[in-house]
Amino acid sequence: MVSCSTEEKLNQVEIKWTANEVPHIKATNYKSLGYGYGYAHAKDRICEISGQVITLRGERSLHYGADRIATIGFLRTTNLNSDLLFKIRIPEEWVLEELEKLDKKTRAYIKGYVAGINYYINSMPEDERNQLCEEGRVITFKETDVIRSAMRFGVQKELIDIGPHIIASSQAWQGKKNAYVSNNTLHTQEVVVEGGFGSNGWVYGSDVTQTNSAIMLSNPHSAWKRTPHQQRIYMHQYHLTIPGELDVAGASFLGIPFPMTGYNADVAWTILDAATVTPYVLQAMQVKESAIAPTYFMDGKQKSLEIRSVPVKTLKEDGKVKTQTFKFIESELGILYKLPERKGKPAGWYAITNPGEKNAKGLDQFLAIAQSKSTPDFINAVENNRGILSQLLVADRFGEVGYVIAGNVPPITDEEMEKYHIANSQAAFNVLDGTTREASFRDANNRPLLANPSFYPNIISKGIIHNTNNSYKYSVYGAPQEDYPSVFGQHKAEKSIGKKKAAGLRYDPRLIMSARRMNEISNDGKVTPEEALSVLFDNRNYAAETFLDTILTLEDDLSSSVAKKGFSVLNNWDRKNNSDSKGALLFHLFWKKIIKMGIIISSKSDNPEIDSEINITAENAPNVVEALAASVKELANFGFAADVPWGNVLYQRVGETQVSLHGGSYQEGILNGEMPAPLTAQGFPYILFGTAYVQLIDWKDEQINPKVLLSHGQSDNEAYKGRSTQLKMFSNKELYRVPFTKKDLDDARIIETLNLSMSK
Repeated sequence: MVSCSTEEKLNQVEIKWTANEVPHIKATNYKSLGYGYGYAHAKDRICEISGQVITLRGERSLHYGADRIATIGFLRTTNLNSDLLFKIRIPEEWVLEELEKLDKKTRAYIKGYVAGINYYINSMPEDERNQLCEEGRVITFKETDVIRSAMRFGVQKELIDIGPHIIASSQAWQGKKNAYVSNNTLHTQEVVVEGGFGSNGWVYGSDVTQTNSAIMLSNPHSAWKRTPHQQRIYMHQYHLTIPGELDVAGASFLGIPFPMTGYNADVAWTILDAATVTPYVLQAMQVKESAIAPTYFMDGKQKSLEIRSVPVKTLKEDGKVKTQTFKFIESELGILYKLPERKGKPAGWYAITNPGEKNAKGLDQFLAIAQSKSTPDFINAVENNRGILSQLLVADRFGEVGYVIAGNVPPITDEEMEKYHIANSQAAFNVLDGTTREASFRDANNRPLLANPSFYPNIISKGIIHNTNNSYKYSVYGAPQEDYPSVFGQHKAEKSIGKKKAAGLRYDPRLIMSARRMNEISNDGKVTPEEALSVLFDNRNYAAETFLDTILTLEDDLSSSVAKKGFSVLNNWDRKNNSDSKGALLFHLFWKKIIKMGIIISSKSDNPEIDSEINITAENAPNVVEALAASVKELANFGFAADVPWGNVLYQRVGETQVSLHGGSYQEGILNGEMPAPLTAQGFPYILFGTAYVQLIDWKDEQINPKVLLSHGQSDNEAYKGRSTQLKMFSNKELYRVPFTKKDLDDARIIETLNLSMSK
């Protein structure tokens, strides 16, 4: 134990670890509190957070070389593409400005958090520090690294549009091809959006709980396995306390040191991806390319373009470091990118106007909501600190529930989008004319305009709000919301027909399944915590429940013996993805083939209470039967019987122990989503994304009753005991009550206690 002197009591922090390695950090001020969490976070995840910092500094090429492929959040591209994006879109001067704008409590906490991480690192012997992570030596952290973690949420999705073309854009304005790109096509490959990114959340107000309080079930999804050079989303769980000032617990990810899904005594919340939100507009520019004096056209005049140099240090194969400088053209609308023709995007030069840039307010936002006392108070905290673009659900002990969008969105109405849209009917709705200042949506200082609070679709209710990464429109069960601007989601029939809604589909099977379950559990007028949890863990398969009966009618005397085997297995399957479900694996392979056939007809409405249909005709029926037979053969080739239990192929190993799992594909409408990597003869090698942190909150006698689970565990170390414990709990569909109140902690078994003193 590390002791501290009497003079240092004000800077003392106490960390108590309870069951499942959950740290409870208590201090008398924000700086010391941050110090404690920084230490605890580093103890569990130092390699993960070190890798994130290298990425957001734009230094992956320096440490690992320019050509290596990395996963950044849920986007896969090269190190050099990633470095250029973050150096351009999160420049050091912006980072320093955003740090200074934060609330003093937030700044103090960040200062302590960084000091705590560095204390943990510096406590190691040098040789241990150098060998700790597969990616290499652990770095020293700075306060600006935390700011970058918040700022990345506003700009990262730009990588999808500009990533493969960012290097070429640095010389295209001179009428040249970039030699680096010509010799290395890795950098021009499309940025891969890893399948399976998603989350769920349900909040039940007092009208359906028939108590004075609400119920929340939070189900944010993340990756399960951290591998080198894959900076995916991983949850970390903790509890922060400053007596009389702050008492909050929950989980967060991607370097945000406040709970992003969490709870205090009065309020619980969860975070979901703002998947339907359009975060920026692309402005088509007219550029006169020239190696000497490039210009652009604005309001009838040719204007000079500035040249902005972006240096990137790159590790070469011989071990030497070389600095490469990339030169970009910059207009009053920012840096310009030359993009080739793609679906919805005509070829040409583009600017990006993104109100989410230069924004670290997410740090203030999550501290403010950690101190909120009610649903309206929570929404007000978000409105005053819009930072990380996301959807948030909230529930309180007074029976109200709510929905709010955090982060800044383009303050552009549908009428304005149409008015300034380029003269191309095939272009995406957010591709605007960049040749007129009126369509810039920027202020006199060339900063993107921000929307007023009234522009956003906030919701407060005492009924049911559910969300599977869909938009506001159908988040209130049984009460579709009025249309808001299409930047929040395109729901008008003429704009939404045929567009992909979720998991690469033209309908949202998880949302439809959620609506089905809301109807079932609320039918008697009352929802209990047990029923709320069953919505997640019953593992019902929407696609099977909805379409399988029709498919089974295709069996006839002419069906092959292999096809008949498939029909028999699916006919006897329980249509769930529990670990003992026999037929789930066969259906998983079969359904992928059905999706590729394109025979699922989505409704003209996004309304989740209207099912999609399967269009089986005399012409395509033989192909459906053949797809089933092919799936049976595919399993046989892997060495699996057609009725192998789902948990025999979806599992995790902890040492010598094989833990069977449950849940399944988003494309099958399974709410307990587990998106596995491709099947091998050993089963699914790992889970890409899926159920990670589960948080069930209700209040009894006005006292919060938090039950949680972090399925993949707290630590990078897969061998540590807490990982296998929680993994087995997930396998058994069990949550545990985490200590939260002072009495809880007094009564809890403390695994370890550590007292630290932060120097001034």
